[in-house]
Amino acid sequence: MKKSTPTLHTFGRLSALSLALLPLLHVSADEFSYPTLLPSQSDFGGVGLMQMPTGRMAPEGEFNFATSYNDEYQHFTASVQLFPWFETTIRYTQVQDLLYSDDPSFSGSTKYTDKGIDFKVRLLEETDWLPETSFGVRDFGGTGLFDGEFIAATKRVGPLDFTLGIGWGYIGNSGNLTSDKKDLNYNCDRDTSYGGSGGTVDYQRWFKGCAALFGGIEYQTPWEPLRLKVEYDGNDYQSDFPVVRGGVSMPQDSKFNYGMLYRFGDWGDLHLSYERGNTWTLGFSLQTNFNTLTQIKRDPEAAKYKPLPAAPLTNATTEVTQNSDATSKVSKVEVTALSEKQTPVEPISTNKDTTHNVDWNKVAQDLQSIAGYYNAQIYLDHDTVTVVGEQSKFRDRNEAHRRAATILANNTDTATIKEYRLIETHYHQPVTETRIDSHKFAQVASYGYINAKMADTSVVSVPTSPQGKLVTETDKDWLDNFGFDISPTMVQSFGGSEGFYMFNIGVTGSASYRFNDNFEFSSSIYLNLYDNYDKFLYDVPPDGTDLKRVRTLIRQYVHDNPVRVNNLQLTWMDNLSENISYQAYGGYLEMMYGGVGTEFLYRPLNSQWAFGFDVNYVKQRDPDSMFGFFEDEHQFDPLTNRAYRVQTGTVTGHATAYYQPNWFPNTLLRVSAGQYLTEDKGVTVDFSKQFNSGVIVGAFATKTNLSSEEYGEGSFTKGFYISVPFDLMTIKSTHSRAFLSWMPLTRDGGQMLGRKYNLFDVTDARAPWYTRPSIEHNDK
Repeated sequence: MKKSTPTLHTFGRLSALSLALLPLLHVSADEFSYPTLLPSQSDFGGVGLMQMPTGRMAPEGEFNFATSYNDEYQHFTASVQLFPWFETTIRYTQVQDLLYSDDPSFSGSTKYTDKGIDFKVRLLEETDWLPETSFGVRDFGGTGLFDGEFIAATKRVGPLDFTLGIGWGYIGNSGNLTSDKKDLNYNCDRDTSYGGSGGTVDYQRWFKGCAALFGGIEYQTPWEPLRLKVEYDGNDYQSDFPVVRGGVSMPQDSKFNYGMLYRFGDWGDLHLSYERGNTWTLGFSLQTNFNTLTQIKRDPEAAKYKPLPAAPLTNATTEVTQNSDATSKVSKVEVTALSEKQTPVEPISTNKDTTHNVDWNKVAQDLQSIAGYYNAQIYLDHDTVTVVGEQSKFRDRNEAHRRAATILANNTDTATIKEYRLIETHYHQPVTETRIDSHKFAQVASYGYINAKMADTSVVSVPTSPQGKLVTETDKDWLDNFGFDISPTMVQSFGGSEGFYMFNIGVTGSASYRFNDNFEFSSSIYLNLYDNYDKFLYDVPPDGTDLKRVRTLIRQYVHDNPVRVNNLQLTWMDNLSENISYQAYGGYLEMMYGGVGTEFLYRPLNSQWAFGFDVNYVKQRDPDSMFGFFEDEHQFDPLTNRAYRVQTGTVTGHATAYYQPNWFPNTLLRVSAGQYLTEDKGVTVDFSKQFNSGVIVGAFATKTNLSSEEYGEGSFTKGFYISVPFDLMTIKSTHSRAFLSWMPLTRDGGQMLGRKYNLFDVTDARAPWYTRPSIEHNDK
């Protein structure tokens, strides 16, 4: 018996009737109590039904990592709701029945892997009468396996979410809105080729080709974990890659897809769907929200505010003498009593200076352990106490200031000490100075008025030289200038020809010796513990380009050398003026390069803008020698019998502008222009968003004067990254961060030098970005 499918006319009448009844349904549905219907992920990643997207957006900051599997595809996706109105998704797809290439010697049994990027933009927010409406583009930066565009409107009615949309390209390939599809090819004459060597944005074909109506319903059952979905599919699967490239049959026995979703609390979803009338799809997603991430802290308890009492009034004359040694606690007090025959005098307040009896080394220890000021030095003036140290613990500076001021107030006489000065340093360079009025702090610490805040007591300014006498112990052993660190290291890559997932795990040991506040010697050694880079078939990948191999020799550096010196350099860092910092460095600067360089940065205090430039002369290190460099530009690979070139010396560097716009809060834009390692010239644009918890998500792209053919697969350098504060993963507050980056491909064009220090990071406290406090702390 021939199966029937609803006509477009019938579907349109049902949709119009449903939309017309929405207000009435909204009233009746609200009379029942259902669990909240939350957005869920589609098979392709991003909020949607199954194959089809919706107009719905997830809460800002939501992050999903998901996978879905059926007979034709396996998708791996990561989606983030970057703004309330903007969603982005990156995706890897393995095609089950096709190999990465037809050459087994090149890719073995690795499945064909596609990389794609999607985005969705909200046009209208949902109201009582209007649906949430969005448009989106799928697979806009890849080779076009799933590229398509859509406009979708979604309206919630009690436990139901109704979606109606129009799709083009892959989403609309059934062409139910294209009357002459039968007279055209399966893509309705849409250009399915891709520009350059793939990876370009082929916007000229957006919203062209086959167009189709799609829709669906998502239902939240009375049982909170369970949701049901049904959708009317806009695709007919006749132009799918397995069909066109591999001759695989993908019949569609039904235009309707059915699915169910089981939610595990607030951290995961299990998806099961029956699609095309003949195919089961299983999926699982993990989710969290970068805006609401928190971690309970077990930091040392802040000191209680217990200021020293004022010196008592007495009918006596007091003489205080102090040993010239600043750390001595010896004092002599002589009291001459009044005899009964002497004429009484008016009582006087001696306001005895109690700071002479303070154990300043103990105060410095408390400032480090309780307030986070590492290696604090304390200077004492007649009415000022100055603390110089690196704030390494609290991203919330107000919390650090409160703790430090409490410690100082508890150890000094507020009648004598009028001001606390906190000079914050980074890598021993002064960055900011915070002046705290001791009397105003006393009011805040004792809750002297409503809504008393630490910010009321302080002013942040450009740092000045500390005044007064250094009262902390300065006699240090030369070993105190050494620094040591051991940390686990993991490097990973996805979607390569030899294997979908490749990685190496090891340990990095770092050491440094500081000659003074400006001059440092540093080094790091990497020990490789395990990797699967033995799958690499080539030391020099045959990618068809003639560029100098400035990055694609990574295999030789990582797999062939289990122990390597990544860094060995001398660095001088200083300030030219109150707004200009500079550094000079030389040595083995990174795993692949050594040389010399310098960087200058202009960064006014609390400014949205910063400007800098770096200039470097570098040579490529020889991976077969611990400390050697390539001497000959022309090399030969016996495995492929191909010659290749390396970098035997070049100038590289960039001018960079940094912008944190007040009109677009919690974002950072960096634009760098200059010469890259393979001597190509161009521009790198980097945009990042910081969420309330401090998690940073960013993307970057580099376009140089290389053509797509000269650059090779991918056409230009691009990637994404996530930076996560460690104090979201530990019970101790810290400024440290974990950094995870993702690049679809490693190529030689558009590659920057890796430098140990970046002055924008060093001066972060001047306009905090990496050490910005969580939003809930901003009002302290």
